Amino acid sequence: MKKLFMLMVFLLAAGCASYTPVPADYTGPIASISDSGRVEGASKAQLFVIAEIDGQRIDNSFKASAQASYGQGLALRTRYVERKIPARPMKVKLEGSHITGAPIHALISQAAGTFFSVEGVIDFSPKPNGQYVVKGELKKEGSSVWIEDMETGERVGDKISGK
Repeated sequence: MKKLFMLMVFLLAAGCASYTPVPADYTGPIASISDSGRVEGASKAQLFVIAEIDGQRIDNSFKASAQASYGQGLALRTRYVERKIPARPMKVKLEGSHITGAPIHALISQAAGTFFSVEGVIDFSPKPNGQYVVKGELKKEGSSVWIEDMETGERVGDKISGK
């Protein structure tokens, strides 16, 4: 059964190849953007990620953390992804959500009202050689996600908020 499950995961992952924001033959200016988060315990964390560029899904910390946590029971191994992106205007999808080490923990947290998420698309124009980080907050009163310039700490672009 475990081998069948692993085969299914492999086939699904192979079918969900992610878009590479900076192709190997790209020669234009680049910037970098990192996902971020907060660990809430051994089996739960908050993640704030860039999930898509111009409608194309990219690798992010949700996927990296899930892969690192596979087979670890309830334990969550949080991983934060940094990637290069072209320094040009783009539309990016930001996501902020809780993540748990096991799906059952996520269901229990949702039922208890302690699992929050927010997402949305914004316009983003990274500067050449700029360094950015996706930040956010997850709260019962309302959750938000945004991009900050790592050098200045200032928000870049719109802040996405939701209940």
